[in-house]
Amino acid sequence: MDLSAVEAFVRVAESRSFTEAARVMGLTGSGISRAISRLEAQTGVILLNRTTRNVGLTAEGAMFYERCRDILAELKLAETELLDAASAPSGRLRITAPIGYARSVLVPMLPKFRQLHSNVVVEMSLSDAIVDLIDDGFDLAIRIGELIPPKLTSRRIGVARWVACASREYLEEHGYPATPDDLALHDCVAFQSADSRRHRDWQFWHGSRSWTVRIGDMAQQTIDHCDVIVDAALAGAGIVYMHDYVVEPHLRQGTLVRVLEDYSTPERSIHLLYPAMRALTPKVQAFIEYSMHEFGIVDVSGHRTALSRRTSNQLMSGTS
Repeated sequence: MDLSAVEAFVRVAESRSFTEAARVMGLTGSGISRAISRLEAQTGVILLNRTTRNVGLTAEGAMFYERCRDILAELKLAETELLDAASAPSGRLRITAPIGYARSVLVPMLPKFRQLHSNVVVEMSLSDAIVDLIDDGFDLAIRIGELIPPKLTSRRIGVARWVACASREYLEEHGYPATPDDLALHDCVAFQSADSRRHRDWQFWHGSRSWTVRIGDMAQQTIDHCDVIVDAALAGAGIVYMHDYVVEPHLRQGTLVRVLEDYSTPERSIHLLYPAMRALTPKVQAFIEYSMHEFGIVDVSGHRTALSRRTSNQLMSGTS
């Protein structure tokens, strides 16, 4: 059934005028008349009594009008709700992130984001492996490193620095290494990739000199999960080499102590990635804005990244 013809019939029934119905719908009177004639032909029922002076409903037309009026009202409400959903953050937001970053940074951020956007359901998939956002259906990824895959757009949200540290108890018993060469005299816990089974080398430099410590050749323990490496360090197993965001709470509390502080270590950019060919949905845009606000990111002109007025006000007031 032609919905435009149904709407034309309802407008005529309400106004008792082809001319007024045409004005409301932006059509001509003859166009309205033809639409209703098609509707009557399709249903096989006369819906309107037409005279030169007025338009009235037949008994069948009155019954049809009552039902069609309610149906059009429901359709209008559905359209409004659809437009609202398309403009407000809602639905399932799928994020993939490294395990250590998710535990240390992402998970603590989410309660406030959920307070701001209660209609967004966050689904996280945690892995240190690189997944394909597009093929695997993710909205966003958090990646640590400079390589941005093709077909993806990135937003830089921070920097990860490597930190060598150990428990205070371990250092009181074994002493502090004075140079990276001294690591050979210490118990060290190495990270081994669960996928490649390769060990991550420890890198340092001071002035013009650099050190690459092949930790896999000298480590007393090898672990393939960053959180367990932190647990090992807290238990006094030895010196570990981790991203600062993983160990920062323990450094702040004093349960872990940084060593070789006079030596520089590599830095890696932290990016939010999302498919370049997709238009940003409200839920993705909301998470990007929220993340950049939380990290105090500024744009190239030096201005703090602007949130939407609604989100900014919510962040300042703490309301949802």
